[in-house]
Amino acid sequence: MHDVRPEEYARVIRDLIWRENDVTNHRLMWLLVVQGLLANAFVSRQVLIAGVGIATGGILVALSAFVMLYKSYQARAYLRFVGAKAKQGTLQEEHLPIDGWPRKRIQDWRKPLWVCPWLERTGDVLEPYLFLPGLIIFLWVVVVLRLFGQSIETCVGVGLCLTPVTLCTFCVFWVWSERAYEQERPLESDQSRGDADPGEVDRRTPRSAA
Repeated sequence: MHDVRPEEYARVIRDLIWRENDVTNHRLMWLLVVQGLLANAFVSRQVLIAGVGIATGGILVALSAFVMLYKSYQARAYLRFVGAKAKQGTLQEEHLPIDGWPRKRIQDWRKPLWVCPWLERTGDVLEPYLFLPGLIIFLWVVVVLRLFGQSIETCVGVGLCLTPVTLCTFCVFWVWSERAYEQERPLESDQSRGDADPGEVDRRTPRSAA
């Protein structure tokens, strides 16, 4: 018995992709609303310590949003991968995800198309879900350094170096840590048995007692 008929796998995956897109939009709106509130509080500040605290909060909120948005980015790509397999009729039931980022995933699913394990296409860095949190972090870093009296050139230079290094380090570490949950591709059982060496099959098949 199947929870979902194989011919409906592609439809189920399309629904999951739609949900991930919706989640991404909600997270972007949440980021913009919270950052707007923080910016308004920063303008109304009275003392230096309050300004530093608000700016630090803005950095942490933007970093948190980037983490969630990056996970959705990876989830959508994985759903497209299994969706392509579903259309080809090669997706096994045990690999049909119940959410965008299942705990067990097909090994090396990024290899066919991704430029690197943490980025599908180079142009994706300019998409709002990746670019916007980084831009906000950069601006808050500049604000914090300016509050401590640093020159604008120093603030911009440190921000341009610190922001991409921090975000790229997170992406690389997260992808590396998630590889522990990737499993081997399922073998084609019938074909494997047919191509196996007969002697090997005999060795693996227990003999009945005489």
